[in-house]
Amino acid sequence: MNGPTWWEEDIAPDLRTGQHRNMKHSEAQFVVEVTADDQITCRAPNQAEQRIRMTDLAAVYVETNHSGPWGADVWWLLNDSTGQTQVAFPQLATGEEAALERLRLIPGFQVRGMNSGENALFMCWSKPSALHHDDQ
Repeated sequence: MNGPTWWEEDIAPDLRTGQHRNMKHSEAQFVVEVTADDQITCRAPNQAEQRIRMTDLAAVYVETNHSGPWGADVWWLLNDSTGQTQVAFPQLATGEEAALERLRLIPGFQVRGMNSGENALFMCWSKPSALHHDDQ
């Protein structure tokens, strides 16, 4: 077959320019921002804006799945202290690097799971819990 397949036209970068083409389900349609008041926000097509204050952040995960290269197969999940994901965005989201720069400032934060092609969840950071005291 000559030329790219349908999915390559949808997700592949233009090899001449190195730029991503307009994609039907582009990860770049997710816009992530670190705000002046130290929140991470995400705006995604047809979804309500997500946000979490860094002071409310309790855990950061990377979730991988086997949908690549046809789908977004690496996701950042930012959870609060209740265990709820407040912000989720895919790898290659617009603004991802700024969010990662902010997350890398957290002591103990580590990027994990980026090479996985399986359905898996990798903890990158968890807020240290209060010290346990024995009443004995």
